[in-house]
Parts: sequence; C-alpha cells; structure tokens
Amino acid sequence: MTTIQRQRKVGAWFAVSLALVTVLGPAGTDMYLASLPDIVQQLNGTAASGQLTLTVYLLAMGAGQLIFGPITDAFGRRRPLLVALVVFLLASLWAAASPTMGILLTARALQGLAAALTLVVALSMVRDAAQGVRAAQLFALLMTIEGLAPVLAPTIGGFVDQHFGWRAVLLVLAGLAAIALANSTVNLRETLPVETRSSLRLGTVLSTYKRIAKDAGFLLPALGLSAVFFFLFGYIGGAPFIYQGHFDLDANTFGLVFGGTGLSVMLGAIVAGRTVTRFGAGALGMAGTILVALGAAVGFVLVLLGMGLPGIVIGMFISLFGIGIAEATLMALAMASQHTSLGSTAALLGAFQLIISSAATPIAGVMVETGPLAWLAFLMVVGAVAIAIVAVSVKRAPAVTDLGSH
Repeated sequence: MTTIQRQRKVGAWFAVSLALVTVLGPAGTDMYLASLPDIVQQLNGTAASGQLTLTVYLLAMGAGQLIFGPITDAFGRRRPLLVALVVFLLASLWAAASPTMGILLTARALQGLAAALTLVVALSMVRDAAQGVRAAQLFALLMTIEGLAPVLAPTIGGFVDQHFGWRAVLLVLAGLAAIALANSTVNLRETLPVETRSSLRLGTVLSTYKRIAKDAGFLLPALGLSAVFFFLFGYIGGAPFIYQGHFDLDANTFGLVFGGTGLSVMLGAIVAGRTVTRFGAGALGMAGTILVALGAAVGFVLVLLGMGLPGIVIGMFISLFGIGIAEATLMALAMASQHTSLGSTAALLGAFQLIISSAATPIAGVMVETGPLAWLAFLMVVGAVAIAIVAVSVKRAPAVTDLGSH
C-alpha cells in the first residue's frame, strides 16, 4: 500500500476517536473554570491557590509529555493510552472528593500527567498514519472536534456547578474519561509497528530530544505555538475573575459567555482544514497569529470606549478564531519536521507549549486584580511577541502544501 493510499484510509472516525481522548486535556481546564471562586471559598483557599490548580495541571501536562513520549515510541501507542485514561478517571474521582486545597492540587497534578499521555498518543497516532497536508487536515479536524471543549465545557460546567456544586463538575470529567476509555478499547488500534519502535535507554532518549530541539524546522514553529498557547492560557486564567468578579456574571452565565466565545476556536480550525491546501500551513499560521493579537487590541479599544463586557467578548472572539487557525497549522509544521521518534517529537512539542504557557495563568491572576484594561494590555503584548516568533518560524520552515510533503 502506498503512502498516499494509506493516508486516504485515515478518515473522520479516526480523528473523532482521538478527539474523545484529547478533549480530556482542555476539558480539565475549561469545564471547571466557573467553579474556581466556589472552590477557593469552600476549601478556604485564596485566588492565588485557585490559579495554582490550573498551573499545576498545565505543568504536569507539559512535563509529563517529556516522560511519556519515549515510552510510546518504545512500547506503542494503544496500551499506554488505555492506562492514561484509567488514571485520568481515578484522578478525577479523587479530585471530586478532595477535602483540602492541598489534596485537590495533588489530584489535579495526577490528572495533568494522565492528560499528558493522551496528548502524546494522539499527536503520534496522527503522524503515524499521515503526513504533509493530510496530517495538517487531520490536525485541523482534531482541533475542530476539540473546539467543542471550550464551547460546551464551560457551559456544562457552569450549569453543573450552579445546580450540583463544583465536585459534580469533576465527576463529569470522570464520566468523559470512562466514555473515552470504552471507545478507545473498541475502536483505536495500534498504529506503531513493532519493527519501527525505539529502545528506551536514557542516553538514547536524551540524544533524541537534543536532536529534535536543535532542529530549527521543529523549534521555531514549536516556540510560535507556545506563544499562541501563552495567550490562550492568559485568557483562560483571567476570564473567570474578569467575567464573574468584575462584571458579576453567575457561574451559569459565565459558562454561556465563555463557551460562546470559544466557538470561534472551532470555526478557526474548520477554516484551517479547508484552506491549508490552497495557502499552506505557514501562511495560515501567520494569519492566525495576527488575528490573535488583533483581537486583544480590539477588545482593549472597545473597553476604552465604554463597551465593557461586550467589547471584551468581541475582541476575544477574534483572538480565539485566530488561535483555531494557528494551532492546527503550527502543530502540523512542527510535527512535519521529523520522520522518526514521533512520540518524542509530540512530547517535546507539548512540553514546550504547556510548560511555557503555565506561566501565563499566575501573570493573568496579577493583571486581573488591576482590572480588564491591564489584563487586555498583557494579552496585547503576548500577541505581539507571538507574531514576531511565528514570522521567523514561517520564514524558516518548509512548506506543507501537498501529500508528499514531510
């Protein structure tokens, strides 16, 4: 079977199955955002400790990928994935039962580690099965389905929190893990043949990471993607306190507003998937990043003009639309730079974007105490930095415009 024939056999259901897995990571942040004020109050915490439940989750999800990438290259994708889903389910149950902020933080870290493994497996499986524009299209389809997370998760989380409390939100996450586990057991098969697996020796692992990280074709789009994610988590970390604290939205209304804004991520991913063949991943990545920064500037100006919350929502809709475009395309560029050790490549990419992005939530927490304008100004600066990095990465990266591209 030729490479093109093999790629064409990889269809929508493959992406749907992977999306059920990878949606757990973003759902672990988005679904419980509306609950942060209640968690802080009921567990006698502070706003900073509430932000920390996001930070430890993101750090674990980023650092964990460095551990799990070589493991999936050595032992395959399927068995590690099933273990990760079981651990995420159990960690969610433990988090739901947390009596103290300290235990909640521990459970959140375990959740993040499990989510790390699911992300490594998903990215690796896409590149096992496809390359070039087909991989970019699959990443876009994956992001489109995952785009339901920021749309539905905050809405569901806000409704559940308001009617059943924040612990029930974590039980819903456990339920999602159970669904993903059942589907993966039945529908996802191993994609890494035994003969192409690598050895799990520390020296080999470190040399592989060093080789990948020194490759400008990987490093530049990875840093660009990390800058875009820094913006995203700066938004996620500040939105609950701006929308609920400054504009007095209740948990249910917050979920609707945050979810409605998040719809644009899915729209952006759809646009990327349908236009990558025509424009190429590099050009779309640049266009998406410009929209990210533009949205923050629009929101800042509209707030200055007195539009308040509607102005922020309009600006963030533009920014998140840009993120939907940039995420799939920059991810495809970074993954296309390598032809072997794809689990380690996915791990390093995820570690870059999540470890760097984890610093955004505490900074956003400081900015929101000053008010919406300071928070939006912070996002504007991040957007400008992202444009600069992506501009360099697109100039240096090879084009990904056809099925034969690597």
